[in-house]
Amino acid sequence: MYAEEASSVIQSGQVWEKGGNHLYGTDCMDILPKLPGESIDLIIADPPYYRMKGSFDFVFLSEKEYLEWCSLWVAECCRVLKPTGAFYCWGSCLMIDKLSVLVLERFDWTKRNLIVWNYKTGRPAKTAYRNETELLWFYSKELHTLNLDEIRIAYSKGSEKDKRKNPKGKSCGNVWEFSRIMPNYKEWTGHPTQKPEKLAERILLASSKPGDLVLIPFAGSGTEIEACIRTGRNWLAAEKEEKYIQEFILPRIQSVV
Repeated sequence: MYAEEASSVIQSGQVWEKGGNHLYGTDCMDILPKLPGESIDLIIADPPYYRMKGSFDFVFLSEKEYLEWCSLWVAECCRVLKPTGAFYCWGSCLMIDKLSVLVLERFDWTKRNLIVWNYKTGRPAKTAYRNETELLWFYSKELHTLNLDEIRIAYSKGSEKDKRKNPKGKSCGNVWEFSRIMPNYKEWTGHPTQKPEKLAERILLASSKPGDLVLIPFAGSGTEIEACIRTGRNWLAAEKEEKYIQEFILPRIQSVV
């Protein structure tokens, strides 16, 4: 399906289609309640962080309001996730602990890992250590299986010759080292919380198979959509900011051959 319709993007009102997959120009809560239960293989959520980056982070009047909003869309994510499915959720260092305890742990799935994206750069701070990471919760339903062989990493130089080592590489840890997207990078869009495509690809390879259906409730810069197309995953995405759809997401979708 992807090979046959890779260059076809059809605009119809607030819905865009590519290869049978859909981007909805609306809030994810307009879409999630309409999805069938246990219909999604993988969810990658990159919601507002709460008063950190971008105007969308400052629409919440309090932490309570933010966490109550998170509870609404997370409940729907848990409902639509298959028994074999996985859920990945980004969060800021200032909020991700509360997001876990007060929201994520209240639903019927299992906490697997707190993944650390280490990008090794950051602005100096006077009252705290320089922040060089972002954090990602990995939860899953009971029957989820990680495709560990798909995301193995090369051994350190010299140690790969040890016959006891797996010839495919060492297993992936929970610290992921990828550079931040800079203005001179080809994939840069200008979105304030854009993630690298290689990072999204690792999630897809680890927790889904070609042909699986991936839900992206906050499409943002379109990184996860592009990664789905390149890895042969089906996708369903929502983004309510028209600017992001027109300037970031649609050009990326149209550029993938």
